[in-house]
Amino acid sequence: MRRTYLSALLFVCLFTALSPARDVTLTVDPDNVIAEIDNKIYGHFLEHIFHSVNGGLWGELIWNRSFEQNKLGQWTVAGGRITQESMGTNVRLTFGDANWRDYEYTLEAKKTAGQEGFLILFRVKGEEDFYWCNLGGWSNAGHAIERGNKGRGRWGTVGPVVPGKIERDKWYKIRIRCEGPKFSIWLDDDKVIDFTDGQDAHLTGSVGIGTWATQAVFRNLKVKKLDGSILYEGIPENLARRNIATFWQPHGQAEVYLDHTDPLNTRVSQKIITGDQGGGLLQQGLCIRAGETYEGSVWLKGDAPKGMVVSLIGDNARQTQKTIDAPSSDWRQYSFVLKPKWSCQNASLAIAAKAKAEVWIDQVSLMPRTWRKNGGFRPDLLKAIADLKPPVIRWPGGCFASSYQWKDGIGPQHKRLPHPREIWDDLDVYSFGTDEFIAMCRAVGAEPLIVVNIGSKNWNSDAETHDYTRDILDWIEYCNAPADSKWGKRRAENGRPKPYNVKFWEIDNETWHTPAPQYAEEVLRLAPLMKKVDPSIKLLACGSGGMGRNNSNGMPYNRTVIERCAGVLDYISIHHYENPDRFKEGPRNYEAFFRELGGIIKSSRNPNLKIYVSEWNAQSTDWRTGLYCAGLLNAFERCSDILTMGGPALFLRHTSARSWDNAFINFDQNTWFPAPNYVVMKLWNEHYAPLRLELVGDPGPLNAIATKSKNGKTLYCKAVNPTPEPIDVTLNVKPGFKIRKAEMQLVTADSLQARNTLDKPNLIHPVPADVKTTAKSVRCKIPAYSAAIVSIAR
Repeated sequence: MRRTYLSALLFVCLFTALSPARDVTLTVDPDNVIAEIDNKIYGHFLEHIFHSVNGGLWGELIWNRSFEQNKLGQWTVAGGRITQESMGTNVRLTFGDANWRDYEYTLEAKKTAGQEGFLILFRVKGEEDFYWCNLGGWSNAGHAIERGNKGRGRWGTVGPVVPGKIERDKWYKIRIRCEGPKFSIWLDDDKVIDFTDGQDAHLTGSVGIGTWATQAVFRNLKVKKLDGSILYEGIPENLARRNIATFWQPHGQAEVYLDHTDPLNTRVSQKIITGDQGGGLLQQGLCIRAGETYEGSVWLKGDAPKGMVVSLIGDNARQTQKTIDAPSSDWRQYSFVLKPKWSCQNASLAIAAKAKAEVWIDQVSLMPRTWRKNGGFRPDLLKAIADLKPPVIRWPGGCFASSYQWKDGIGPQHKRLPHPREIWDDLDVYSFGTDEFIAMCRAVGAEPLIVVNIGSKNWNSDAETHDYTRDILDWIEYCNAPADSKWGKRRAENGRPKPYNVKFWEIDNETWHTPAPQYAEEVLRLAPLMKKVDPSIKLLACGSGGMGRNNSNGMPYNRTVIERCAGVLDYISIHHYENPDRFKEGPRNYEAFFRELGGIIKSSRNPNLKIYVSEWNAQSTDWRTGLYCAGLLNAFERCSDILTMGGPALFLRHTSARSWDNAFINFDQNTWFPAPNYVVMKLWNEHYAPLRLELVGDPGPLNAIATKSKNGKTLYCKAVNPTPEPIDVTLNVKPGFKIRKAEMQLVTADSLQARNTLDKPNLIHPVPADVKTTAKSVRCKIPAYSAAIVSIAR
C-alpha cells in the first residue's frame, strides 16, 4: 500500500511539474442552493450473470450444484435433426477441424421459439477466435457477420448489417463460402452478405451452429472443399458422446454422465458407474481455509453397498474425508461436516463410491459454517458491497429478469429450480432468491428494487400459456402483504413473517424488442393491478438510451412511454453504455440527453416523473472507466432536479468471465479487487452532500460541481480533469462562509490503461493532495486525467 501510494504521488508531482497548467477560476455561493440531490443516484444493480451470485456473493462453494449446466448445452439428436432446447444466450456447438481452410458450409435451420434467429459459426479457431453469421440478430432485425478476436474484447460486427428477420417454424437453407479472407452468405439461395475481411482475417477454422435467446432445429449439415470433396457430413461426433456437467469431472475409475431418468427435481442428475476400485465425481477451484468448518449435503440414490465418501482434497496429497451411508433406491439427502486442518486456494471436492457402484447424484452443497451464520453471504464480497453504501439495489436483472421465475427461487434449497436459460456464462440455480436478496439489502443498508417479468414472448417460451400477470401480483403480495394473506403466509413459512415493504417495482427490462405503443399498453394494464395489491409502491417503466450501444430506439421510445404512461409512473428507467475512449465527451453528451428527456417529462401529464439511469458504465476496467464514472456522477448531481436514481452494471463479475470486463467488483474464489469505477464511486458517495450550489465561472474542460452538507458546515467541489494537461483551480467562496480548513482527495493513474488486479488490488486508489487556502478561497492543481474532491470546512 505504501509503495503504491508513493508511486501515484510521484507520478502526479512529476507530471504536474513538467506540464504547463491551465488556469480556471470558479466562485461558489454557499447560500444559493439550486436543488437537492437524492442519494439514490449512488444506487447499484445486481444481476445473476458471470457468477456474480452463484460462485460469488452467495456463499455456496459448489458451482452447478444440480448439474443443469453442461458441456454441450441442451442439444439433442433425433431422426437426423439436432435440436437446441435452451433459451440461453451465446449457445454454441462447434465441430470439425480447426485446420480447415477454404470450404463451403451448408445446412438447414428452423426457429421454434425465441426472439432472434441463428448463429452459424465458421473459421472457428477457439472460444474467442471465430466468425459467425448472425441471421435474425438484434431482436430479429438484421443479418451480419460478427468476429471474435482473442485479446480484443467482446466480438463485434464486421461488414454490413443487412435488414432481415427469421420467421418461426420455417426451414431455411443456409450456405457459407469461405475463400481466403472473403466470405459469402446465402439464405434460401439469396446472397445476403458478401464481405472481405481485410483486418488480419482468420484463414482456417472449424464450423458450428448456435442460438441467442432462441430455440432451433438444424439438419443436413455438410462441409466440403471448394473442389466439391466432402470434409464433414452428418451429426457432430461430440453429440454422440455422453455428456457431463460443467465444472465437474470424473474422479477415480468412474464412468460419469448426465441422466434424464428420474432426477430429484429438475431435468437431469449425474450418474456414476464404478468398478471394484470405486470412484465418482470431482469439482476443483475451491478456496479452503484451515480451522473453518464446512457444512455440506448431497442427494443420492442407487446401489453402493460399501458406502460413499466425501473428500476435500488439497495440494501435497492432503485430504479431509467423511464417510456417508450407502444410498437406497429412493432419493435421500445426506449431510456431512468437514474440518480441514490445512489451507488451499485451489482445493477440490470429491464425492465417490468406495467400491463397485451404480449411483445417481443431485443437489450438491458446501458452505463454510461462519458464512452460513452470516446469512449465507461470502464475507469479503458482502463487505465490498457494504463499503459502497448503496442506498438502493436493483435486482434480479437486466435481461435475467425478463425470464426470471421468482416462485422457483423461494423455499427449501433442494426444491428450487434453475433459471430457464443459460445467460452470460451462467446458468443460475436460484439459491439466491427473493428472501436472500432482501436479507442482503438489509445487511448493507440498501432499499430493494425488484424488476418483474411481464412474460414477453421473446424471453419466455411459455408466454402464451403461463399467467405472468398473476406472478407479478403474487410477488408483490409475497413481499408486502401481512402474514395472513396467501403469499404472506408462504413468506412466513419461509421464516420471514414480517412484510418486506418493497417500495420500488420496475416493469420488466429493456423492452425495446417490443414496439413502444405495445409496451405502453402493457404498462397501463399492469399499473392499476399492481397498485391494487399495494397502493404505496412506486412504479418504474422501461425507457431507452440516448447514445452508446443502446440507442436503437432512442428518444422516440421514451417519448411514447412517457406521453402515454406518465400518469401511472414514478420513474422512467433508461440505460447507457459508453465507449471508454469517450470518458471526456460521453458524460457531457449524456447529460444533454437527460435535459432533453426532462423537457419531455415536463410537458407530460406527470411533470414530477423522475429519471432513473438503471444501467450505465464505460466498457472497461482501466482508468478510463474511472474518469467516465466521475464525470457521469457529476452529471447526475447537476441534473438532480430531474434525475434521482442510478445504478451501474456490472456490479460483480468472476474473473473467469469471457466478456463484459467492466465490473465494479472483480473476484475469484480467493479474493477480489475494485475497478477504478468502484474506487471513484466510493469516494464520490463518501462525500455526498444533498444541497447543490451555484458554481459560477468558466470551468473550461473541467467537469465540476459544488455541494453543501445538510448542516451547512462543509462544502465540496467534485472535479474531473479529462485532459492531458493539469489545471490550476482557484475556488472563491462568497462572504458568509469563513474557510477554516480544506483538503483534497485525488485519484489518478500513470496511464489511461492502468488498472487494479487480483495481484495489485490497490494500484489505483485515492491519495491526499495539497491545497492552499485563504479566508475566502482555495487553490489546488488538478493533474491530467484525474478526479478529485476538495472538502472545505467552516
